[in-house]
Amino acid sequence: MITIADIASMIVALATTGSLLYISRQVNVTRQQAKGQFLLALDDQFEKFNGMTFRMVTEKDFTPEGKDWAQIFGLMSVFERINIMVEDQILDIPLVDRLHGFRLMSLLANDAIFHRVQSAGVEWQDFIDLCYAIADHRHSTRTSEANKAFRARVYQLSKTTQSKNPFGFSE
Repeated sequence: MITIADIASMIVALATTGSLLYISRQVNVTRQQAKGQFLLALDDQFEKFNGMTFRMVTEKDFTPEGKDWAQIFGLMSVFERINIMVEDQILDIPLVDRLHGFRLMSLLANDAIFHRVQSAGVEWQDFIDLCYAIADHRHSTRTSEANKAFRARVYQLSKTTQSKNPFGFSE
């Protein structure tokens, strides 16, 4: 025989389950909204370097000089922060690649930038980690010749190389 206490316990259990489902849904919605706001803030960070990205993409023989390097280092620093967010599982590699992979590829397609990173890998460990992750992702999902070449180029980078003066500042 079911007692009133049993019925009350079932009602409380159902109400608790319903509350937990509602709270879970609200947390998920809030998380998605925060992620959207975060991605827009990240776009603002990249916007500062749109001129440099444009130059790397449109000027065939572009070689950074002087103050260009500050822009390049700033752009690379944004990618370093993205790598930390990937490690903390705030962002995932497919999303980063979809939104900003072209910028990363543009950086490493430039010989002067590539050689600077290659000679000073210890200074750019998070940048190189993100390059590895994007290259591996592209290799596993899109096996085009461009992605194969990108991966081969990325794997020439080492996080242990260090030049005497990696940034070229006068001694």
